[in-house]
Amino acid sequence: MRRKFSPIEVAIAILIAIGLLVSLRTLFIPILVLGIIFLLYKFPPSRWRKPSIGRGPAKGKRKNAKFRVINGSKDSDSDDLPKYH
Repeated sequence: MRRKFSPIEVAIAILIAIGLLVSLRTLFIPILVLGIIFLLYKFPPSRWRKPSIGRGPAKGKRKNAKFRVINGSKDSDSDDLPKYH
């Protein structure tokens, strides 16, 4: 069954709607800014980008260098303690 609204209830609802519209008009910009911040938090811009198709591993010309020890000019006394532990 449908409930019928009385004219007084309709008038009160209209006045409440007008009051909300007037009060929200002064708060429109802050509500808009907070809404945008919330949407950016829930859906960050990194999700907007389409996933790029990978080209595979980059193939560069690279030589495998052998490990070489460069002999220093320091005396090789085995009795000396190292400076750092």
